[in-house]
Amino acid sequence: FIGAEGTLGIVTKVVLSCPRLPKSRNVALIGCNSFEAVQKALSLAKEELGETLAAFELMDGDILRLIEETVPGKLPECFVDGSRSGACSVLNLSNISPFCLLVETLGSNEEHDSLKMDRFLELGLEHDIFQDGTLAQDGKQIQEFWSLRESCNPVTASNGYVYKYDISIPITDFSDIVMDMKKHLLDRTDVICVSWGHVIDGNLHINIISPGKFDVDEDILNLIEPYIFENTICRGGSISAEHGLGCTKNNYLTLVKSEECVKKMYAIKSMFDPKGIMNPFKYLPNK
Repeated sequence: FIGAEGTLGIVTKVVLSCPRLPKSRNVALIGCNSFEAVQKALSLAKEELGETLAAFELMDGDILRLIEETVPGKLPECFVDGSRSGACSVLNLSNISPFCLLVETLGSNEEHDSLKMDRFLELGLEHDIFQDGTLAQDGKQIQEFWSLRESCNPVTASNGYVYKYDISIPITDFSDIVMDMKKHLLDRTDVICVSWGHVIDGNLHINIISPGKFDVDEDILNLIEPYIFENTICRGGSISAEHGLGCTKNNYLTLVKSEECVKKMYAIKSMFDPKGIMNPFKYLPNK
């Protein structure tokens, strides 16, 4: 790659690494009553699962409720009242766990790795870190558990226009910044704020939905921005994580970079890309 990372450049060569599939795979869905419990669960996972820990995904109760309302029967029974074989017949959505964790391990020794996951779940329940949990029993259940996590984006999109924010932030602030946004939007009864993320990476997805409306509302947008970016920066985070600035956050680059720095970035881009044909309209603020 020749150029500046994420801004402009030319790919001259690509090398693909194809690692072998792991011999063992374990996936658990866990309910937690508080974000403090989520943090304790992460510490316990690092301690007990060690090198086999491959994923530690978070979904809040609001996205779980939205998923169940949109796709009835999607949630496993440990997150709802009642009993069912595969799906609850009667749901009490108010009793869904405030936080849901999807924990996955990958390894080379099935017996050894399964014992580690069993120990992790046992300790979490014993010390009241977990409200409840369930371990996938086969490949089909593993796919069902991941399908729950992967349904977050399509479910929000099917309900209305989504104001999407992909931030990186200290894990200790995950819940607080979401609560701040909900309080900030308290007078807007026509929106729903949900969140999920990759806890290990410190990457949080905050999604604000206008149910039944599929066009942007400038009043809502102006209420959210730049508030969410300023709040993120105050907490030592970054306004863009895995999805970059693109053409929706580029005008907020000056919140994280000095005016002098941005001028130099423009100068470098003009030197290598005077006609603006490399990744046009992205990253740098619009002039």
